[in-house]
Amino acid sequence: MARIRHMYPGANTCYGFYSFYDHIVPHDAHNKIVIKGGPGVGKSTFMKMIGKDLSEAGIDLEYHWCSSDNNSLDGLVAGDRHLCLLDGTAPHVVDPRYPGAVDWIINMGDYWDAEKIACNKNNVIRLTKQIGLHFERAYNRLKEAHSTWWELSSYYREAMDTTAVNRNILALADDFLQHAPKSGQAARHLFAAALTPMGIVNKVDSLLEDKWAIFAVKGRPGAGVKGLFKHIEDISGLNGIYTEIYHCPFDPTNIDLIILPENKVAMLDISGHIADYEINLPTRKYKRMLDFDQFLDSSAINPYEEKLTATKDRFQNGLQEAIAFIQTAKKLHDELETNYVPAMDFARIEDFRKELVDKLLEELKEP
Repeated sequence: MARIRHMYPGANTCYGFYSFYDHIVPHDAHNKIVIKGGPGVGKSTFMKMIGKDLSEAGIDLEYHWCSSDNNSLDGLVAGDRHLCLLDGTAPHVVDPRYPGAVDWIINMGDYWDAEKIACNKNNVIRLTKQIGLHFERAYNRLKEAHSTWWELSSYYREAMDTTAVNRNILALADDFLQHAPKSGQAARHLFAAALTPMGIVNKVDSLLEDKWAIFAVKGRPGAGVKGLFKHIEDISGLNGIYTEIYHCPFDPTNIDLIILPENKVAMLDISGHIADYEINLPTRKYKRMLDFDQFLDSSAINPYEEKLTATKDRFQNGLQEAIAFIQTAKKLHDELETNYVPAMDFARIEDFRKELVDKLLEELKEP
């Protein structure tokens, strides 16, 4: 049975749109197909249908979802990351790195009636500008929320027992990384969650198989949890240990999840401040669980109770306002697509897709 995994290669963050597209497949992948074309031309549907055919043939797949459209794909990876299809349009523009040798382009513009689209020129320009403006507003709110998050974290950092935190970080990291093979392969960076038009959505349940060992940690912002993940990232890199690193969808400089695929072990932040990963893992039992709040001095926190409450409220309000702007951008994008859909020859696209699937299946069957 084919294994199916779901993740995000990009996210709407406090630093704007943040892309890990370079980590979808390695640069030496056998085949990378970049799909170009406007909104509504069928890029996502094209990839989904290919994914269905490949999955039915028993081929493992990764679905890389769009953070700005819950039902849209940014990429599809088949097999052992040797073949992929990518949406190469803004905001994640992808161009061939090794044209003809590894990368090649599918231009959906070959299947549209340009005159029909040109008739809606003014509408296309207006909607495109409005979509960009709403994303700028969303990113501005997230930037403001990041300042609030820093303030919130500072109160807990002030109350943290640094010695105890560091001692536990070292011990837990050693336990987590023991027996990890040293492959020398560079870490892979992605997102397990995203701020989307439907709110904060995560795909963590598809990334952690049932029999895997999960080390769970939690704690208030600034209590030391993120220091643990940073330490594991650094030690893994220095020792050539291959890791899959899944970043926080709000602040990508922080890490929410680290997977050691060879060991079938994962370290997961279940604090739930941004993405609530536990809600997707209701029956999972953890191998280890460490609560960093036990290293906080409550007497140092109590004087800030009113400020903490106000800061948390400001942060959540900023987050929700940003999501509201992303929702509006999605509605405008749906309207923009209506200018392209009638101009597409989807029958020709489907004929081409069937030919491509046959070719891909032959390549994936090769030893």
